[in-house]
Formats: sequence, C-alpha cells, structure tokens
Amino acid sequence: MRTALVVLVAAGCRPASSSTSVTVVDFIQEVHRAEQRPSVYTVTEWDAAGTVRPALVGPSPGRLIWTLPIPHGARFEAQIAAAGAPVRVRVGVSDARIYEALGDAAVTPGAPWTPVSVDLSAYAGWKPSLFYRPDRVAWRLVLSADAITGAPGTVAWGTPEIVASIRSAREYQTRRARLTRSEAP
Repeated sequence: MRTALVVLVAAGCRPASSSTSVTVVDFIQEVHRAEQRPSVYTVTEWDAAGTVRPALVGPSPGRLIWTLPIPHGARFEAQIAAAGAPVRVRVGVSDARIYEALGDAAVTPGAPWTPVSVDLSAYAGWKPSLFYRPDRVAWRLVLSADAITGAPGTVAWGTPEIVASIRSAREYQTRRARLTRSEAP
C-alpha cells in the first residue's frame, strides 16, 4: 500500500509545464515561408461576427503550403471565417509521394469564427519501422480553401498555429534547426 502511495504522489509531482500546450509554429509570423497559390495572401485583423483576430486572408479557391518538420504530439489549430461566398477549408499533410486529408470545415460568410483542430502526432516521433522515420521528414502542411458554390470567396485563417507540449516545443526547435542546416547548400 505504501509503495502505491509513493508512486501516486511521484506521478502527481511532475512539472505541469510538460503537458501544457504552447504555440510552436505561428503561421502568421511564418507566412513569408509559405508557398502561396495564388500569391496574394495578406496578414490583417479580421472581424467575424464581432470578434477580431489576426489572420491570413486570401482567395477561395486558394492554398498555403509550408514545408517543415512536425513537433511530437502536435496539433494544428485555427479559426476560420469567410466573406463573399461559402468556403470549404481543408488541412492536409503531404510528402513527396502522397497527400493525406486530415480535416475540413465548411464556413458561410457572416458566421462566427469556426474552429479547426487537427491531430498531427502521426507525423513526428518514433515509429516501429525500419524505413518510416517521420522526424527526418520535412512535411508539407497544406491549408486549402475551395469555393463551395463555384463563386469565388475570401477565407480568413485566424491565428493558425501548431501547438504542442513545452517539452515537444524544445525538442522541435533543436530538430528544426538541424534539419534546416542539413538542407542549406
């Protein structure tokens, strides 16, 4: 009984910071690294139903693509708004071979911000495979906006970011710097 109590107390004494989510990648700050299709995205404050957020704003149809490693246990999170016409947004991950759709949402003009949260944990960390090593891959995170009715619209990606634990954020900064150095000419 005493051993079980010691184990429970020790488990409860772990630092809370290792499980707290923090912003690891702020895509508004990294918009200059994105491949933009078309290349007309802007950073602005966007008002959706009375709530203003910093946002990446561009056309629908349109696409933003960042090439980067993914933090361990990460999630992509954003708030989506539309103007002009209804929009369907999609979040996916690609490598040189395949594209995997991870989440989507339909947004109507004038609606409040629509939250989008996508699990990215499959794209980082150790996997039981000789060949699949996601920590060594610079993935392509793809944010797409499609015109639902065929009429072009505008999409606002409010506060788009990748979040993870503080421990994962620290490991990620080291790994991203190493991958960036290895890609330099």
